[in-house]
Amino acid sequence: MGDEERVNVDEVAGEDQEAAKPEAAAGVRADASRIVKILLYVAGAVLAVFLMVGISYLVNRYLEERRYEKTVDIVTAPPPAPLNYYDIPTFSVTTRDADPHFAKVSLSLGYDDNQALSIELGKRLVQMQHMINIILRSKGYEEFDSVEDILSLAEEIKAHVNTILIAGKIKEVYFKEFIVN
Repeated sequence: MGDEERVNVDEVAGEDQEAAKPEAAAGVRADASRIVKILLYVAGAVLAVFLMVGISYLVNRYLEERRYEKTVDIVTAPPPAPLNYYDIPTFSVTTRDADPHFAKVSLSLGYDDNQALSIELGKRLVQMQHMINIILRSKGYEEFDSVEDILSLAEEIKAHVNTILIAGKIKEVYFKEFIVN
């Protein structure tokens, strides 16, 4: 009898497994259906994000082109009227280095059309030469080395000359000759 019971137990277990298989298959299908729905929603969200980014990029590019067109209109303004020039005689100075270098500088001062300023520049020539000579002698060879240094020197000369002028102001300093050995 023990053998028959075993067979019956095995048969009962086999019947339970066969009954559980359709239920498990239905559960797997339901889980797969949920996963598919979730994946579709995620794919739709990713597609929507890409669509929004693409549209934003196109709108931004269009706005930048319009902004550039406005900037171009502003830039095309006519140049200012030419300045009057006052030539200062050539300076020959040595630098303040331990091994002095020779510098030869010739410059012109640019100013707006102002007769009173033109007369004042003629009267203050010696005073301006003195100031410029002191400025040039206070510089080292390395301070004449680059374009930025030369432009800085021009601004420094302009600021010092403008402190002594009453009838107007110097707009630009132009170097006609600048030699450093």
